[in-house]
Amino acid sequence: MRVVTPILLWLLHLLAALPLAEAGPAGGGVSGRVVEERTQTPLPGVNVYLKGTLLGSTTNGEGEFRFAGVPAGTYSVTFSIVGYQRKVVPAVAIEEGQTLHLNVELTPVAIQTEPVIVTATRSEQSLQESPVSVSVLDAAGIAFRNSLTVDDALRYISGVNMTESQVSIRGSSGYSRGAGSRVLMLVDGIPLMTGDTGEINYETVPAGEVERIEVVKVASSALYGANALGGVINIITKPLPEKPETRLRLYGGLYGEPSHDEWDWGGGTRSLGGLLLSHSRRIGDLGFRLYLSRDITDGYRRNDSRRRLNAALKARYEFSAFSAFTASFNYFDQNRESFLYWRGLDKPHVPPEEQLGQTIHSRRFYASAVYSQVVSSSFSHSIRGLWYRNRFTDTVSEGGGNESLSDVVRGEWQVNWRPSESHAVTAGLDGRIDQVEATLFGTRSGEGFALYAQDEITLSQRWSLTIGARFDLQRVDSVETTSQISPKGAIVFTPHAGTTVRASAGRGFRAPTVAEAFTSTVAAGIVVVPNPFLKPERSMAYEIGIKQVFGAFALLDVAAFQTDFADLIESGFNQFGQAQFNNVTDARIRGVEITSTLAPLARTLFFDLGYTYVDPQDLTGGGQDVLKYRPRHILYLSARARFGEVEIGLDYRHLSRVERIDEEFATIIRDGDQRVPINVVDARLGYDLATVGVPLQLLLNLYNLFQYNYVEIMGNIAPPRTLLLTIESRF
Repeated sequence: MRVVTPILLWLLHLLAALPLAEAGPAGGGVSGRVVEERTQTPLPGVNVYLKGTLLGSTTNGEGEFRFAGVPAGTYSVTFSIVGYQRKVVPAVAIEEGQTLHLNVELTPVAIQTEPVIVTATRSEQSLQESPVSVSVLDAAGIAFRNSLTVDDALRYISGVNMTESQVSIRGSSGYSRGAGSRVLMLVDGIPLMTGDTGEINYETVPAGEVERIEVVKVASSALYGANALGGVINIITKPLPEKPETRLRLYGGLYGEPSHDEWDWGGGTRSLGGLLLSHSRRIGDLGFRLYLSRDITDGYRRNDSRRRLNAALKARYEFSAFSAFTASFNYFDQNRESFLYWRGLDKPHVPPEEQLGQTIHSRRFYASAVYSQVVSSSFSHSIRGLWYRNRFTDTVSEGGGNESLSDVVRGEWQVNWRPSESHAVTAGLDGRIDQVEATLFGTRSGEGFALYAQDEITLSQRWSLTIGARFDLQRVDSVETTSQISPKGAIVFTPHAGTTVRASAGRGFRAPTVAEAFTSTVAAGIVVVPNPFLKPERSMAYEIGIKQVFGAFALLDVAAFQTDFADLIESGFNQFGQAQFNNVTDARIRGVEITSTLAPLARTLFFDLGYTYVDPQDLTGGGQDVLKYRPRHILYLSARARFGEVEIGLDYRHLSRVERIDEEFATIIRDGDQRVPINVVDARLGYDLATVGVPLQLLLNLYNLFQYNYVEIMGNIAPPRTLLLTIESRF
């Protein structure tokens, strides 16, 4: 439907024309200082906001905060930061023309039970108040596990299963290499999905730039539209510090030798290494951070090396206490050899002869901008824009290489309005244009336009209700234009402090991607043919859960979920033995998830558990078959201990054996049907010299400690034991 293009262009023109004027309500003010209770040291980065309004601030390097223009009245002021108990100062009386000063002390806690999140409802709320299941992984967890890319970090989040770089949340996705994702990835609230394959490229976002990752585990199409059918991953990048900061990180490591002599292909000692350099600074009202990283790996298999460069810039200009403009730029360049699948189980580290010498060169660039403004104590809005370019060339296809160039341009206007203390309304307009030129897919285009609205209603001190809906209009080239209304509803009951019960239901959908509908190629003996008659997939998702906090030392969350799918898009083979994407008529995924955190020794010893049971049913033709590439059982266990400047940790991952794959692969990939349960143990040891006045951290990681041999996808043996040493300094 070509009418979408002028609508989107009008939207972008409207957003660009909005004034960047300083605005803010008249009235009184609030200022103060936040310190740690025991040491009285100032706490930077504390989130401070007036409950029932949209006004808030963040403490600076001295723990100080200030915001003005608060209408006269009585408010509750909330203070929150990871690692400390959230504190609410009630009945704060603010008078016209006067500034009230608050001195606040925060108490360190072993378990962070109420971190502030933004993804579940597109507005700030504590994790305890969330109407749906959300997991949060902060920068400390990412750094201590030494996750080099975002997808490495996701392997430790309950309910998340990574099949190489393809993510599945609670069994929502199987595996389709390089085409489509039912999980939407956001960077600072802006979708970052490629225009051609519609997939997530995690390497584009440097793991060292991540402040935290929020994972919403239920369908979120009512707020985020297509691709949020199976959940949302929101990557929140690090805020800009008040004081200049330089960070230097060096790492190097070795891959272990193959487990069996007959697997040794003569590759010698294989290594990996890299460096990261960033610098942050503030000049008046302008703050910025420059980031540069370089990664090199020989790979642990033949024809598996990689060279990667990542450069980024984040800048923020504050017009006033009520308006700011943030811009981000990222450039990514990667050259790697291509290992599609092994020569056989007797030679799992060597590809077939015809794959030797095949390479892939990827170049990606994105530029994003966000303007946010608080107009009054009850109204704020933000304008977001993105340009994302993805280009790759390869020598993988038979008879010649492939090349693809795709551009995605997005624009969004979101408003937050509090008409009363009991209502928080979020609404917005969202638009997208895609352009693709590729040998694999042809010259294609796509467009999307959406309207969404949501109201969070406080019914009483114990009950809260969230209702909302989104209208989407999607076009993918010659595939039939899709429109969908996606409603959602959720309720939270708090019988007493520390206990919350939640229930939610929502509709989801996802239009087919360019790659799913139009791929035409021959690679490694596999013939892939297009299917321009694909229909969008749709779902209804339900969840009920309970979260219980046991003092400051234990947290338990239990949830039951079910998602009913219609026209689910899955990869497979047609009657001619050709690979093709098709709609599965009916499917149902249901299960339970248990997550728990325990800290028996305050701030010294920690345990984390996450268990997910998934029952993935393929109901095509009334059958009771199992959906492909989905483990039924996912178990993550983690233990860590701190002794002064030393920290040690162990992680265990178990995924049950995948019951069903594409059996046709066994005829193309020798021993391609070989698979086992996954049981992996990772160990780490850290030493922080900052406690003795030296700005240096040492970290030693041993991945796959016991050299367990397994596959995540057919014909690809996972990495052996890998040793990694990291040295980091901040000054």
